[in-house]
Amino acid sequence: MGKGDHIYVDCGAYTHHGIDCGDGTAIHYIGEALKGVITRTSLAEFTSGKQLFVKKYEVSDLSDIILLRAKSRLGENKYDLLFNNCEHFATWCKTGKHESEQVNRAATVAVIGASIGGIKSMQAVSATYQVSEDISAGLSNGSLTRIGGVIRKTNTTQIVACVRETTPNISPVSKLLQIGASASILNLGVTMMGFAIINHRLNELEQRLKQAQEVLNKINRKIDLGYYANFRAALDLAAKAITMKNPETRKSMAINAIGDLRKADFIYTDYTDKELEQGSQIVDEYLLTLLLAYVAEARCYLELEAPDTALELLRDGAAKVRPRMQKYVDLLLTSNPAAYLQPEYKGEIDLRRLTRIYQWSDPNLDENAVFDLHRENLVKLVQDPNKWVASLPPAILDRVEVKGWIFGPSEDDLKREAIKRLPQVLEVIENMIETYQRFEAYKVEVEAIDKLGISFQDWIKLAPAENKPEDAELMYIIPDKPLDIVFAS
Repeated sequence: MGKGDHIYVDCGAYTHHGIDCGDGTAIHYIGEALKGVITRTSLAEFTSGKQLFVKKYEVSDLSDIILLRAKSRLGENKYDLLFNNCEHFATWCKTGKHESEQVNRAATVAVIGASIGGIKSMQAVSATYQVSEDISAGLSNGSLTRIGGVIRKTNTTQIVACVRETTPNISPVSKLLQIGASASILNLGVTMMGFAIINHRLNELEQRLKQAQEVLNKINRKIDLGYYANFRAALDLAAKAITMKNPETRKSMAINAIGDLRKADFIYTDYTDKELEQGSQIVDEYLLTLLLAYVAEARCYLELEAPDTALELLRDGAAKVRPRMQKYVDLLLTSNPAAYLQPEYKGEIDLRRLTRIYQWSDPNLDENAVFDLHRENLVKLVQDPNKWVASLPPAILDRVEVKGWIFGPSEDDLKREAIKRLPQVLEVIENMIETYQRFEAYKVEVEAIDKLGISFQDWIKLAPAENKPEDAELMYIIPDKPLDIVFAS
């Protein structure tokens, strides 16, 4: 008996199952009257004095993956005698398959795999390079909305299509989907974010940080770039792992890569928080690096065909990144967001662009509501324009960047430079929001894979039957029925 073992006790009319944590504790469902919560208890409490048995498997996952699965469901209270009992849980932790021998023996119920919340059913999907008339019309009239790489019905949680690029290195330009060439550091689909692409994006961020160092040198600040080499090493290990033919070697290497990527999570979260406190100009680079760490780790789990664990990781990542990104967006909107509506930006920045940013925080806001928010701000901007400039954070403008006389830049110098920079800053905000929405869409895509009953490798291979047109930049994956998936954004 050891870490990751599927253990059970004979209770007479039934058997009770759990996972051995290897430290004298077990994770299992506890409760009464066909109810229960997944909890970590002592082995003594698990056995209640009964003899302990270990269920043997010819093929099972590594103990680290088994424990990660078990821990990911701590606190769950979705017990169901037929479809989600203690044996379902332990078997899923051990193999990734949601099965219960005692249920199979008691009833002629065929459980063809299940997600944490219920039974999966196989569902047909089609892939095409041509956007359907229904989707095109829906996106135009607002009844459909694109968020990241998924298209959903605006007023429901139903997903009608997943979108991915046809070329992973080039972001498409699509007026219909409002996708720009430099819209995001993430691709539209999680399937397009292979380890080589993540590594390439990581190098781009590192170069941006090196450029920022030139400005930070003027205020005696140094950027620690040391861990980027460790991050790349973890990506190289993960890339090698998926080429291994021996399944045990493949899993072992992937687990080691996951451990290093988990360190990147802690390191870049800490870096992000420190830069946010200073209102720094490099917050976005660290936030994006943090997102890449989550995507890389999730990709490892997907390659190991553990989509449930990948989904849990992406959920945790979104919960950690969202409030930090909101804080950064608020910082870039400045003390007076009405500054983005100044006459200088006529024809370049309109109320619609500003509204889309506010709708990321509150989807119920429309253009009228956003304008009402800034009626007084517009007056304040006219009455005292220099007050706004003086309050700008270093993320937008640091005085050391502006040339001036011997005593430094004047208020007019600072204002001219601020006016010049705001359109670029607005693009940064839009790109950050687009990036986060793509990250959120990865969760939806992984859940769609699970609901459709398709393996990750088969999902990657989905392709249209027709020949690819030369100008086709996007591929649409459409389920035969819309998928009900909750979308946080």
